[in-house]
Amino acid sequence: MVLVMAGISCKRTAPATDPDVPPSSTALQLISVHSLSVVEPSGLAYSGQTQSFYMVSDANATIYRIDTTGNVLATIPIEASDLEGVTVSPNEDTLYVVEETPSLVSTFLANGTKISSFAVNVWTDPKHRLEGITRGPDGRLYVLNEKYPTLLIAFADSTEVWRRSLTYSSDVSDICYDSILDCFWVVSDESQSVLKMTRNGTLLGEWSTPAQQGEGIAVRGDKMYIVSDSEAKMYVFLKP
Repeated sequence: MVLVMAGISCKRTAPATDPDVPPSSTALQLISVHSLSVVEPSGLAYSGQTQSFYMVSDANATIYRIDTTGNVLATIPIEASDLEGVTVSPNEDTLYVVEETPSLVSTFLANGTKISSFAVNVWTDPKHRLEGITRGPDGRLYVLNEKYPTLLIAFADSTEVWRRSLTYSSDVSDICYDSILDCFWVVSDESQSVLKMTRNGTLLGEWSTPAQQGEGIAVRGDKMYIVSDSEAKMYVFLKP
């Protein structure tokens, strides 16, 4: 049985405020580019357990496990639609995805069996809904709403803990947690940029990227990986 729970309204406002103008943007240092066999890649998450990535495509209901050069190692069909982001538990037994059109966060076992879903009703424009998800060191899920409004929302299980308006970016496409620097990295499709922010959403820096329509981001050691939806490529950069 699939358990579906309604999104719960905001409990409190996230602390800290942002400057209205972001820091000057500098370019990421490109290392390599790899072609992907998966069309319309739209989310990326790194797992240290297997030293591989999980990726989704908004063209089908499948989670892919790929290596560091983009080769597909495994496919996991799931019961979901319009996938835009993915993240994984530390021991790799649980996968979490965001479904844009139905505005759901859904949880699956590693074999693709669905555990539960909950709704996140924050969008005001049906074309711009949920886009990215990551898991923080506190076990919370951090979810992005693309724009109208551009938001970072923290969840403890299915309960909303806080939400933060990201006023310094016109849109956001994916998010990942960096355990080395204890920060979030966010990729913006429209501005072709990468944002570094604290875990409460305060902007720390901004870098430009040559990736067209970047919709997935992950970090691994000193490297940053971005997948391009329109190009079906994975870009590898030196992490700033």
